[in-house]
Amino acid sequence: MQLKIDYRKSGITLLIFGAFAYFAIYGPLDREDLHQNISTIENEHFAPKLVADFERKTTKEAGLISEGKSYVLGEYGLVRAIPKNVVREAGMISFSNDMGESLHNKEWANDMSGRLKEKYGDDAEVVIKLHGDLCYAEIYQSGRLRSLYFENMMHNTVQGFSGPIYMGIESSLGGSVREVSYITSKETESYLRKVLRSGYLDQYKDLNIGDSDHQIDAISGATITTKAMADGVTEAFHVTAPQVLATYYDFDVDAFGVKAELTYLWIVHIIVITGIFAFAMIPQIKKTKKSRLAVSIFTMAYIGFGMNSSFTYITYLMPFMGTEVSLFLTIYALLTLLSAVWGKNAYCSYVCPFGAAQMITLKYSPFKSKKLFITNKQAEYIRYIVTLVLFVGFVIGYKEFGNFELFPDLFSTEISSYWFYISLAFIAISVKYPMLWCRVACPTGCVLDAVKNASEKKVKRGPIKKAPMKRPLRA
Repeated sequence: MQLKIDYRKSGITLLIFGAFAYFAIYGPLDREDLHQNISTIENEHFAPKLVADFERKTTKEAGLISEGKSYVLGEYGLVRAIPKNVVREAGMISFSNDMGESLHNKEWANDMSGRLKEKYGDDAEVVIKLHGDLCYAEIYQSGRLRSLYFENMMHNTVQGFSGPIYMGIESSLGGSVREVSYITSKETESYLRKVLRSGYLDQYKDLNIGDSDHQIDAISGATITTKAMADGVTEAFHVTAPQVLATYYDFDVDAFGVKAELTYLWIVHIIVITGIFAFAMIPQIKKTKKSRLAVSIFTMAYIGFGMNSSFTYITYLMPFMGTEVSLFLTIYALLTLLSAVWGKNAYCSYVCPFGAAQMITLKYSPFKSKKLFITNKQAEYIRYIVTLVLFVGFVIGYKEFGNFELFPDLFSTEISSYWFYISLAFIAISVKYPMLWCRVACPTGCVLDAVKNASEKKVKRGPIKKAPMKRPLRA
């Protein structure tokens, strides 16, 4: 028996392995331009703002504004008064180091005071201190200074899944971390809730500030977010803490370092996921209605409610956007792509728990007619448009576009989130209109179907020739 080689699929497979090998060797692409221009100034206190009204003025030439100390706004500011006549000179904005009385500084201080007073109430006295372009807090209990509090709102270059994550750090005078708290970010809400409920932040408690080799457990399914939180806290001690805490300690506070790493449980998870892919892709394994139903239920229980680990097309963009991907997610992504090439997109058919939930709903549907209200071509075009908009938006810097995924909202069972009810609605609609989310709005399925279609040979069908009719023989 002669072995047939599918050169199209083999070529695409080599390209996939080549891309994965490149990023494994050289790491993610350097996108400092994107990080600096968009992400590092996104918080409410240090975004550029219009500080003068130009409605009644005519500006013929753009110019350099220099010298002076008025209207300082965080990292940007108007530092010289503009005359009422026509502006004709060009120049560069200069920066002032004396920002203790800046407008943004006061807004930041007020918000910090509000956060701490909401937390402590009457149990502690919070005194906000301004230090250059930074602010921090002294926390007193029973008239004695007990701890210090600072945030990474200004100096934050660490990237999470959807940009920087802003954290608050409270340290005791004894030289240990008293508490790390989450402030704000653009990370996926359902994953953030998972992180905050898991007790992840409790691992920072009592870590010695003078040590640099602390290690805590990352959260499976939110690995990038939890690693970014740890790196952000480390950066805060290296950049912000020396400026505001140096006079309170007799050792270097910038020595602190903490890393969040996955436990070896991820190996068990990837073995189970590989087993599901094997069931889907090995043709010798017979697939019956009962076995497919059993796999769907298992997928929902293990990957959905158990791991709540979503896989999206954004995973493939992360290395191109300067974000490092964990080994677990790398193997998961590789299996998913290979299944699209060799297994007719087995991920969507067998592995995705949200798809499994829709299939189970469809199986027990009382409706006999289960057609979409639009044609398959129209549904395909809508899905391509949705995917293209999300793809372009994410690449140019709108990282919140990466949150367009109903998987985590359904299986996190967070009833306070309206996305949970939207995900339930799509499941319920599948009773009448089968797999509506997958066929109309799912960007991950769109990407994987595109890979599957590119891997398949196009069979050209010519006109069907009718066989000549044979005349009956005469007796």
